[in-house]
Amino acid sequence: MAEIRRYDDIMQQALGAMIANQEKITDFNPGSIIHTFLDAVARIAERIYVAIRQGYNDNLRLVPYSLFKFERKLGTRASGAVEFQREHLLPSRTIIPSGTKVSGDGKGYMTTAVGYIEPGALYSNQIPVISDGVGSRFNIPSYTISTIDSVLPTDIATVVNHDAITGGTNQETDNEFDERFKIFINGLSGTNDYAIMDAALGVSMVRSVSVKNHKPPLRNVYNMSIYVDDGSGAATEETIAEVKLAIEGDGTEAHRGHLAPGVNVRVVPPVTVPVHYQVILYVYRADLSAADEETRTILADYTNGLTIGASVIISEAITRVMKLSYVRDVKIPMDNIDLQSDQIPRYEGADIEIREINNV
Repeated sequence: MAEIRRYDDIMQQALGAMIANQEKITDFNPGSIIHTFLDAVARIAERIYVAIRQGYNDNLRLVPYSLFKFERKLGTRASGAVEFQREHLLPSRTIIPSGTKVSGDGKGYMTTAVGYIEPGALYSNQIPVISDGVGSRFNIPSYTISTIDSVLPTDIATVVNHDAITGGTNQETDNEFDERFKIFINGLSGTNDYAIMDAALGVSMVRSVSVKNHKPPLRNVYNMSIYVDDGSGAATEETIAEVKLAIEGDGTEAHRGHLAPGVNVRVVPPVTVPVHYQVILYVYRADLSAADEETRTILADYTNGLTIGASVIISEAITRVMKLSYVRDVKIPMDNIDLQSDQIPRYEGADIEIREINNV
């Protein structure tokens, strides 16, 4: 393997070449004009070697993926719907413009269609919204959005999301990207379990997938269940429809399908397993309210970041909480939670006892 050439080696070779190939310049001592010139060139050359090697390492890793035009999945925005309410009945129609901004739990959303409150009505139609940014953090429970951030007609008083806002996913990590590539390679035959998983993961909204074969067929119909998660621990009807199209195909070149003849599948969300933590937190010189909130956020992010079939590892949760600068110890007196291939963990809450310590 080629080695990175360092400054001393480059400088010595440059000085040797200069001395051997001319006779007019004789002062090569540090501080001389020629030594200063060669010093600058050698340092630049060293940086070039390092940059080339780093670029080589980075791009070599991408070669297997580029051969198959296999690309990293980018994050997606969360979406759902909200409803606006008037204070009083009015005989006129109130228009809610597309692009109206609302928020809840510190996260922003924007309507993507015009909404209306009809004459004699208090409530608007269900108006679609999309998150301001990408990522699973924008997935929120029902009744979380409560703030209107745009200027609207004065008769509009409140806003709420009656259903969860879902579908937000993070950009694939390196490990997730590599794991999906393994599934893709194993599924090149076109009709095995890996091919079906790859087809499902190819849908942009899908974050994780699991396959369960049924022998005998489930309900005497289904040979296989495909469990898909869009980052919210569930999957919308639209996501399920796209996965079914990717797996079953429609006879076109764009959707060739991956099922062997006679195989029936069902595509469903996984079963949600609520996780409630019991935590004893030992802190030093901390804002207790902030410590409580930050610990809950860490536990929620860890739990809701797990995929279908992934176990909840208590030591991993402890490690993440321990990264808080003021935390000196964490105890979570619980066992790991092992899940089945049709289950996914979701954060339910935490009982946190915070104990202050007076010295490190």
